[in-house]
Amino acid sequence: MTDETSPKPWHQQPDEPPDWYDRFHTFLNLGPSRSLTAAYRKWANSTGKPSSTTSQQYHKWRWKERAMAYDQTNREEKVARESEAREHRIRQNNTILQAVAAALDIADLENLTKEEARQLLPSLRVLYATTSELQRRELQSTQDADHLPTSSDWPVLDEESKKVLHHYNADEE
Repeated sequence: MTDETSPKPWHQQPDEPPDWYDRFHTFLNLGPSRSLTAAYRKWANSTGKPSSTTSQQYHKWRWKERAMAYDQTNREEKVARESEAREHRIRQNNTILQAVAAALDIADLENLTKEEARQLLPSLRVLYATTSELQRRELQSTQDADHLPTSSDWPVLDEESKKVLHHYNADEE
């Protein structure tokens, strides 16, 4: 376990000169496919190769290891955020499915007129189908780490479905 007060590997290290830390930061910001040559060309505004002094400082201040620690931490934080967002969407989908079930229970379907049923059921069917599909995607994404749904993958609920859901949520409060 690391000491919370110690600097992160990608922060400026004790005794690390500010100009070399600035250069390291340029290196770090190039992302996981970074290279010393690419960083040198960026900060030196050159097309040449790094000098031996630059290479020595690269090794002395362990740029590669520090950048790898930075990348690993970013990957772990991203996975945690995605997992939290996925769990939130699954809880939200469960709430919607419960709302649809409650609305169907309240609807007293056996005693509805045909006209009432025709007005109510299409919205509930769309809401149920949409939520079931979203739930399927979420559960699939927990097994398939290569496909994480984005917000653009989510269908928009029609106004009638939103009213039903709002009505159910108001009753719960």
